[in-house]
Amino acid sequence: MRNKGMIRFNVLILTVVLGLSMLTGCVFEDRTMTTAMEASHYGIVETNMSMEEKLEDFEYMYELLKDNYPFFKVNERLHNVDWLGNKKQYTRKIKSTQNDAEFLVSINDILNDLNNPHTHVFNGEVYKRYYKHFYPFQHDVLNYERAMARYGFDGNVETIQINPEYNFLISNEPVLKTDILIENKLAYLKIESMSAYHIEEDYSRIQDFLKEVEDYEKLIIDIRGNLGGFDKYWHNLVEFLIDEAKITKYYSFFRGDYRDKYRMYKVSSVKPVDNLDEEILAKFPPEVKTDFDEYTINYIMLYPFDELDFKGKVYLLVDRNVFSSSEKFASFAKDTGFATLVGETTGGDRVFPEIPFAYLPNSGLVIRFSAELGINSDGTINMETRTVPDIQVDPTPNEDFKQDKCIQAVIEDKN
Repeated sequence: MRNKGMIRFNVLILTVVLGLSMLTGCVFEDRTMTTAMEASHYGIVETNMSMEEKLEDFEYMYELLKDNYPFFKVNERLHNVDWLGNKKQYTRKIKSTQNDAEFLVSINDILNDLNNPHTHVFNGEVYKRYYKHFYPFQHDVLNYERAMARYGFDGNVETIQINPEYNFLISNEPVLKTDILIENKLAYLKIESMSAYHIEEDYSRIQDFLKEVEDYEKLIIDIRGNLGGFDKYWHNLVEFLIDEAKITKYYSFFRGDYRDKYRMYKVSSVKPVDNLDEEILAKFPPEVKTDFDEYTINYIMLYPFDELDFKGKVYLLVDRNVFSSSEKFASFAKDTGFATLVGETTGGDRVFPEIPFAYLPNSGLVIRFSAELGINSDGTINMETRTVPDIQVDPTPNEDFKQDKCIQAVIEDKN
């Protein structure tokens, strides 16, 4: 496998790793007050930061997001949250913290108000998993001296201990399941995660299974609950099944200049929004023109491996947890006609460039934040409208496929 640190990835981690048990303290009805467990519970080192240091870090984070974060207006429309307008409330929340652990939880709560799972603060488990994943690539943010001290890391990757109960990013658990639901008619392939650590080993498994079912009438690819991962995983699958090139393009818009600070976040081939033709701009929401500086066009171009001759119909099962790289698969499948989507509207936030990390200068806490406004093929914002399936039905999985409404919708589909 090529250097893992240089593979682009898009993963939902807030609900997977941080979780309420890991990073949320006891938040009173007064949202400006926060309590927390001891610092060690979150995998950080207590340093007894001064209030001045905490407020400086919050101000740095606020200004960073104010200049670079793309979804403030989406958040207002979908969740009625004016994040920028809540600054005084968030400042009071920071002022109420009594130690570093409470500060961490407060930052987490404040970022949660953005309602974007790509945007969050790292606890110790997340920090160490990312460090181990990128190694030996020297990630500038993760190697910030105060970040390493905050997360109790001495720089020796061999000493990193990760919690085996979590599968985020680094996992030995299988992510692929195959089955024959109706002999000679309906095949089933379930992908739990677009895992970088399974791309090579699952390549041959997918190939062998698809050869076995290439004469079937229907193939189900089930990505319900798939929170994302690495595009190469689903690219391989598609290229086994197509008999002609599948190409689509998506606009992405950016604001601020943080992505230019580090080489790995820099977006190539960006152009000023002002260069876009007015007729094209008119297809997008008004904030594209008023709030964003640059844009790029992303192409997904997949070509057949010419190893199989599958002539059946492909169905992609989706739900609200389909996010990031899996969302990219869902939108690609719908827009190119590769598959018929079945289930409920996805989770959105299809991304192309690397999602930025940033450290808070005093505490060394590391945050991750969305920095790309992705546009759907119909001109809407992907994080706002997501991807709507062709056949809408209750997406709840059921071990008995005869009781699974998505699978039954596929069986009943006559188109």
